[in-house]
Amino acid sequence: MDGTDLGWYLSSGGSSEGGAKSATPIVDATDNNVFADVSSAARIAGGTEIRKIFLENDHATDPYDPHSIWISTAPSHCTAELGLGFDDVDDDEPTGGNLVAFGAAAQVALTSDAADDRSVDVHGQVSGVPTIETVVLAGTDVVLTSASFDVVDALHTTVSASRTVAIAEGYGGTVRGTIDPGVANCFRWQAALSKSAGIWRPSLVAGTSEGIWERITWSAGAIVGAQDVPLATETI
Repeated sequence: MDGTDLGWYLSSGGSSEGGAKSATPIVDATDNNVFADVSSAARIAGGTEIRKIFLENDHATDPYDPHSIWISTAPSHCTAELGLGFDDVDDDEPTGGNLVAFGAAAQVALTSDAADDRSVDVHGQVSGVPTIETVVLAGTDVVLTSASFDVVDALHTTVSASRTVAIAEGYGGTVRGTIDPGVANCFRWQAALSKSAGIWRPSLVAGTSEGIWERITWSAGAIVGAQDVPLATETI
């Protein structure tokens, strides 16, 4: 497959603020195709805007090989960051971006605050290889990934209305994030300003997509206006 088999799409949630993939492609030649202009009042006050978009493999049969997704051109006068999302209607809460980077390679330790037997997919890198490992929760007992993750990008599960899952760096280690009630995804905001620093993903099966959260933040009085965050992707 080649680059013509890949497409970028808006999400189904309003102005692209989350949820599942829509059928609306992102057109490069269109101004404000993801982010609207920052208003004068917002520019003066300072603030943050968050969107979610999708990379889809539109090829009929071939997978898109393991790849990186990164910000190809940083917007001016503000900070841009990416986070890993999913083609899931319940992945609609940017508050899930509370994951902090691990200090060193470690098994991912998961503990719920009560009875809980959900499956959780851990996404990241193991020895520099994009990896997904599924762990089944055991309530208040600690469960561990079999692999030690160098990088943890996100953890994805089904929504619970009441359970909170703590994510720790190894058994008995520091808690680095939580999957909160009503939230399907706990992910890490990252600068991702180059291919090597981007979000590394395994193969993307034909006809499927993966979500990317985008966040821009500007300080009070910054000179910001149209602030699109163009992304790039390339096989690793």
